[in-house]
Amino acid sequence: MRFLWLAAPVVVAPALLAESGWPQGSTFREMLEFVGTVLIFICIGGRCWASLYVGGRKNRELVTTGPYAYMRNPLYFFSALGLAGVGLTFGSLILSAFLFAFTCLVFSYVASREMITLDAIFGEAHRQYRRSVPAFFPRLRRECDGALDPSPVTFDSMALRRTVIDSSYFLLAILAVELLGWLQSARLVTPIFRLF
Repeated sequence: MRFLWLAAPVVVAPALLAESGWPQGSTFREMLEFVGTVLIFICIGGRCWASLYVGGRKNRELVTTGPYAYMRNPLYFFSALGLAGVGLTFGSLILSAFLFAFTCLVFSYVASREMITLDAIFGEAHRQYRRSVPAFFPRLRRECDGALDPSPVTFDSMALRRTVIDSSYFLLAILAVELLGWLQSARLVTPIFRLF
């Protein structure tokens, strides 16, 4: 996460010098912005859903229920969706695809490092879980085996609160994109290229 926060200005800075290739108010641009906003809300809901299951239990218990029955890294997956949504609210398919791909690459690396730690902590149970559940992209139909036995859901309210606060940054991104659009329309910021 620290790397993403450090890389964010480098990744986002070019977008400040760009404008959407589709005119403001056009049907396609409005559709992109709507889909982007929906992805951001899916991100927030998905991150909260994952936090309900893993919050306060991370590295102490192997969580294999809820979203963890469909993918091993739902927090990363939903964050990637949220960043793709930010790109769409900007009105750019290119920016959206870039943010999604960049985030997937970073989180894939982080998840591979975490996998080593989780193998060491949980041993064969984690290896069995890895074999039956994909790392990043959800498999909507899961196999029933011993690694996915349901357990009672309890949650840590502080962990959920942190997730809600962290997820609110995705909503702030919508406001930032709107502010950038206003600055551009007021000619206070002059874009030098277009992103489609």
